[in-house]
Amino acid sequence: MSAPSEGARSTLLVTAKRLFAERGLDGVSLREIIREAGIKHATAIQYHFGDRDGLIAAILASHEARVDTRREAMLDNYEANATPSARDIAAIMVRPLARELEDQDGRYFLRIYSQVIQHPDGMFVDTGTSIWRWRRHADEVLPPGAAELHTRYSALTFTTVELARRATERPHADDQLFVSRIIDVVSAIVEAPLSPETERLYSERHQRQLLDAKDTTA
Repeated sequence: MSAPSEGARSTLLVTAKRLFAERGLDGVSLREIIREAGIKHATAIQYHFGDRDGLIAAILASHEARVDTRREAMLDNYEANATPSARDIAAIMVRPLARELEDQDGRYFLRIYSQVIQHPDGMFVDTGTSIWRWRRHADEVLPPGAAELHTRYSALTFTTVELARRATERPHADDQLFVSRIIDVVSAIVEAPLSPETERLYSERHQRQLLDAKDTTA
């Protein structure tokens, strides 16, 4: 039996992207993907991608490269021209991803990407190289303690959930207002101060961690 062709690889990617977007990452079996793609080789996914995670990583890869390119350009401009601004930081998070709303392929990606970010197994922690550069700049505008409380992750999660929701709808003629509003909310997430209650709970947790560390080394 001959090995699955590169054409089969492309067909599998297209089919898996649609099925994962429509039915969820855990709602589709590899056997279903192969059957839906019309591939005769039962081990085609293993041959080209290794396993399910390899298949999902391959789906994300080409889109993440596009998103990274856009975000890196915005970061270059930010570093050259801007003083720290929460809304600018929010825009650098949102706009590169929002461009994926422009075609069906991108909308499938957004629906999958949101699932990946929220997956309970923590799959694919590396969501693109530009996000780590973005995190460094986000720290400049975060209130004290906010970074340790995963504010940046909250901003990313809100962004991906809202874009994925938009991606399930029929294409809109203009997404500018929608995207601008997401940026507003992400900016508010980034700038949100810690309340007295949160500060107290954060301090108490920190003290417990210090005591636990002391007990461990004693």
